[in-house]
Formats: sequence, structure tokens, C-alpha cells
Amino acid sequence: MNWPTASWHQVRTISSIALRQADAEAVTAFGIEPLELMEVAGWQVARFVDAFTGGIRNKRVTVGAGAGKNGGEADPNSLAGRHALTARRLGIPILDAPQGIDPSADVLIDGLFGTGIHLPLREPAPAIIQAMNATSRPIVSIDVPSGMDADTGIGAESAVRAAATVTLVAPKAGLAGASNTGRLFVADIGMPVALFGADGEALAALYAMGDLVELVAPELTSAPHLTAS
Repeated sequence: MNWPTASWHQVRTISSIALRQADAEAVTAFGIEPLELMEVAGWQVARFVDAFTGGIRNKRVTVGAGAGKNGGEADPNSLAGRHALTARRLGIPILDAPQGIDPSADVLIDGLFGTGIHLPLREPAPAIIQAMNATSRPIVSIDVPSGMDADTGIGAESAVRAAATVTLVAPKAGLAGASNTGRLFVADIGMPVALFGADGEALAALYAMGDLVELVAPELTSAPHLTAS
């Protein structure tokens, strides 16, 4: 499947702090609860995995999940949990793996950690990441490859090595040029762009291209300039 593309030089990155602030303000200013955004995020990830793998109904998926919004498969309110529920509704076989990784799975979903990690990671997280990488199976990371700082890229060398990353709401600076990110896609999950002030215009231009946009090196696209003036 082909997705619309934009160059890294054409977009604005949003910091993890700004995103956490937007999460809070979405509730107070717009009445949008985190659970609603996570529902859309889970749907976006499920749709992407199905398209990225060329159809997944007859394949096996392992969701590697940890604590917090990006993980916690045992918690149905977590992003990984919402993804798993959505995937089941689509008829996608899921092997729940909060701490263990099934090497026989066709695809791994990396929902261990999101943008709020504190490095260095403590066990068992490094062991789980190593086990995921050792499978040599395609990995789709949610928001950021686990073990990597989304703002700085620190930790990339020991983080999950994703075939693709679906980052939520907006690009994060640490993902630019990180080889373990794989192909990078920005997913619109319904966060109001007005929450991002001057950067909202550029974010709205990105969303206008599609609800899932691939970010590529400048030489690979001739898309119109998206950066707000």
C-alpha cells in the first residue's frame, strides 16, 4: 500500500512535554478523554499493521507491552490493550505477551514504552527488547521504538529495531535519522491542532495529506512545503 509522504524538512517536531500538556488540555478545553484518543490510536495501529503486512488475518501477532499509555497489555485502557481489542475485532490473531515474546509470531507489535521513558532502562525491559530483536521478525513500534528517547534519540543503539514506527499525533525530533525507527508514519488520532499554538498550522497541513503520512528523506519527496510561516 502507498501512503502520502512528506519530507522531514517540511514538518514541525513536537516535544514529549508539549504532547503531555496537550493530552491534559484536550480534556479541559475540548472534553476529549485520553481513552478516546487511545481508541483511535489503537485503530490506526491495527489498520496500519494489516496494510503494512499485506493482510494479516491468517498470520500471528505478538503484542509486547509494558506499563503506561503505550503498553500494559493487561490493562484494557492502555494503548497496546486497545490495539489488541481492535485487532481482535478485525479478526487478527493476537498472542498476548506482556513479558514474553513468541519467536514464532509473524509480526511483533512493540508497545513496551512510549515517550515518557527514563533511561537507562531496568530489567526485565532490556531483556525483552533483546528478545524482540533476536526474533528477526518484522516489528511495528507504537509511537517510538522502545528504549529510545523520542526527543533526543538517545538509547537508539540498544532499543527495539523496528521495521516501521507509527508515531502518534506529531513527529518527534529523536526519530529523525534513527535507523532503528524503520519506516516512519505519523498518525492523526483526533488531537485538536489548536492545542499546539503556532505549530498547529503545520500539523493541520500534515493531517490534510491523510490520517497516516509517511515521513521520508528530503530527496524522496516533492510534496508541497508544510511548515507554518
